[in-house]
Amino acid sequence: MRGTGAGSLSGWLAFVGPLAFYIATLAPGVVFWDTGEMQTVPYILGIPHPTGFPLFVLGGWLFSHILAFGEPAWRLSLFSALASAGSAWLLWFLVRDVTGSAVASLAAALAFASGDVVWTRGVRAEVHDLALFCTALALAAGYRAGQTRSARPLGFAALGCGLGLATHPATAFALPCVLVLAWPAIVAASGLDRWRALAALVLPLGLYLYFPLRSGYVEAHHLDPNEDLGLPGGALIDDGMPSSPATFWRYVTGAAFHPSRAFSSLASLNGIERALSFWQKAVSGEFSVDMMGLAAAGFVILAVEQRRLAIGFATLLVASLAFVSNYAVETDAQRYALPAFWVLVACAVCGAHWIVSKIVGPRVQTAGWFTAAVLALALYPNALEAYGDVGRSNAFNDASSIGGDVAARTADGSLLVATWNFATPLLYARYVDGTLGSRQILCGWPPDYALQYDSWHQRFKHVYFIVGPKYDVHEFARPLFARVRWQLAELR
Repeated sequence: MRGTGAGSLSGWLAFVGPLAFYIATLAPGVVFWDTGEMQTVPYILGIPHPTGFPLFVLGGWLFSHILAFGEPAWRLSLFSALASAGSAWLLWFLVRDVTGSAVASLAAALAFASGDVVWTRGVRAEVHDLALFCTALALAAGYRAGQTRSARPLGFAALGCGLGLATHPATAFALPCVLVLAWPAIVAASGLDRWRALAALVLPLGLYLYFPLRSGYVEAHHLDPNEDLGLPGGALIDDGMPSSPATFWRYVTGAAFHPSRAFSSLASLNGIERALSFWQKAVSGEFSVDMMGLAAAGFVILAVEQRRLAIGFATLLVASLAFVSNYAVETDAQRYALPAFWVLVACAVCGAHWIVSKIVGPRVQTAGWFTAAVLALALYPNALEAYGDVGRSNAFNDASSIGGDVAARTADGSLLVATWNFATPLLYARYVDGTLGSRQILCGWPPDYALQYDSWHQRFKHVYFIVGPKYDVHEFARPLFARVRWQLAELR
């Protein structure tokens, strides 16, 4: 590999390599659950569930409308794949700064990108992929700023934090880490450079104004179809109705999901046990024992030789993993651990490179190749398993047929009541590809609306339910059709 600059071959491969195998395994169409939401909301400029994720919504809208090929669902999965590949490149950037080895840095990028959680989330429309990219930008630029005491990387570090907060509030866990890494540059910066960095941090938060503005427009023009049902604030169209200051604040803070409880739980013995259990399961599921050993060794070595980097990494690891392990409402907690995995791979490569350097001598190029070989041996079993998991996950979560299946078995102009997992791809079918015609979709559990069914039945003539296959519908509906993941029933 020639050169270690940002334009070197190793740098390009650190981005193009992960992107190539992400595209090769990309989710082919619309997917159930939150992924279906993120394949729909940006394309139609809707409003997702709290806390909103404005950078993903607006960036996804721009990307999905500029790209001229592929289905919108595929385009938005590609949007996330680009962000994940960008995170791998930024890991290359950081590790190259620490070790000086382009080859070892490329091995770090590939090792991270081929992890099970990283890969399975990197091939679907996922807010956390973009949040990870922003976090990685902040960390890599923050380290460069601290090493060079330069204002330019300090500005990029602040921008990464600002864009990350405009994507997902969990990026806040990286703020202490970035502050530690960039502290020498902050101290050395002029007053003007500090103001510029502060502006780069704060201005992206203005993207959140999209939600009250869009919500106000939807409500003023009566664009939410659920308003006619007396249930305004429909999923994906005006979720949370954040048009007023009070509802906007509740929306962007995620108050309905009580995130503060995750931190208060840490004060209990059970909370600490959950944090340790999550750490063990998440890390052992992503890395082999060899990789975990290298990461531990790397952290110890950094603590001795680059204390500021080790302290910064430790703050991010503890904060993010402690929070997510106690965030009870989250059904896919592992995606919150993506920044932690990024940091652990950085530690593993730094540890491997240091150990190899002591064995083969100080020659950077030779040490880099040996480091890459060590990582390949430690990585191969998990990478092979991750490839299989990606295929199984894509097949299991593929919702491409649900719109057509429901359209073929229901009357146009009817009301469909669907739980969240199935409502999101149905809303995609309704508003993006037009499969469902004029059918109206209401997201919720069937018992939630028991008192309204008589009047809705008179108005729509047909009321259908799309729920999980184990949901017993016989008390209020008759089953019509079933798939592995869902079943269709009609109100009696």
